Amino acid sequence: MMSVDDVCFVIMPFDTKKDADGNVIDFNAVYEYVIKRAVALVPGLTCLRSDDIDKPGSIHSRMIRSIYDSRVAIVDTSTLNPNVFYELGVRHALRKAVTVLIRRRGTTSPFNIEGMSSLEYSTDLEGADKAKNDIRDAIVSALADPANVDSLVHEVLPGLHVHLGPARAARRLSKVETFEFPLVGYPDRCVGLVTGDREYVSVGDIWVNSENSNMQMDRLYGVSTSATIRYLGSRKNAAGNVVEDTIADELRAIMVEAGAVEVAPATVLATGPGELRQNNVKWVFHVASVRGEPREGYRPIANIERCVTNALREAGRDAYRSDAVSSMLFPILGTGPGGGKLEDHAERCIHAAAEYLESSPGSPISSVYFYCWSDIDLEVCQAVIRGHQGLRVGDQGG
Repeated sequence: MMSVDDVCFVIMPFDTKKDADGNVIDFNAVYEYVIKRAVALVPGLTCLRSDDIDKPGSIHSRMIRSIYDSRVAIVDTSTLNPNVFYELGVRHALRKAVTVLIRRRGTTSPFNIEGMSSLEYSTDLEGADKAKNDIRDAIVSALADPANVDSLVHEVLPGLHVHLGPARAARRLSKVETFEFPLVGYPDRCVGLVTGDREYVSVGDIWVNSENSNMQMDRLYGVSTSATIRYLGSRKNAAGNVVEDTIADELRAIMVEAGAVEVAPATVLATGPGELRQNNVKWVFHVASVRGEPREGYRPIANIERCVTNALREAGRDAYRSDAVSSMLFPILGTGPGGGKLEDHAERCIHAAAEYLESSPGSPISSVYFYCWSDIDLEVCQAVIRGHQGLRVGDQGG
């Protein structure tokens, strides 16, 4: 079955039409011999036009869904067709990228899209080959840049996050990648995003664990940040069975020694990394970001940003300076079992980190990273970073 992340949706006229200047174009030939061949040069990407969709129901509903779902869109504006412009507007409203505009060479563009980048093609053999390569290069370049924005709507409204119908299923990001965004005026300090399987992530001297106020780590085989850190930090035998619950035991001992069954919201307790030393982790900070209530489950604390600030302040204590800590890896706190809204918590956590780095020049922490488990996490965090005037989005690196 084709994934929406593998689709390039093509918005264009069908059959033979005249362009804006009266020249006749065979758009089916353009689709077959220019666009489809260009997309075929991008590994894993498949072309789709609305007349290719073989599903029951309204063609308009299918069109809107495809415009929203497809990772890439190509739009041919040669005829200045109202339907094409309507669909282009829908695409720009719903997706920040990747939308590639094309037009027949010499076609006049209307004022509204005159300033937008648009690739020209011609239907002769040489022109078609050049257009095919240009379109491929544009798609590959845009897909390789996580901060790419080619929608005027999302450029003007960088925090915009669109939901259409049922929630889009999150796609797990298994590839380990790091994206860094330096602070304006502080080139040696940055906020970053990290993707990939945590087992293979080696970013962050200190890993932050989103924990409940009882400081009771999630079960070893759970899927939360707490469970993952607990499992990866445990000592295992040759068969892969846990023989020492290293981090959870140390955290439990700290609570017993303090004679406490609960800590105040945003409290930070530090333990060693256990087997996470293999990931270059020096400390694990457990921060009370959610509170439990009998029969009601867990809910995020009111001021989730205090968790970020308190963890960063804790890292500045003399107890950690001998380990030369300089970086921290946070989850988006409170969005797991706590059920906090991703957009809201990402904005509050990322802004708190950037503001702390800006206002605390003496802090040993120069890099703060946020872990993005899925494509949706990454998109939301990128939008937040673009909306923060103190971060340079053009300087990210993978």
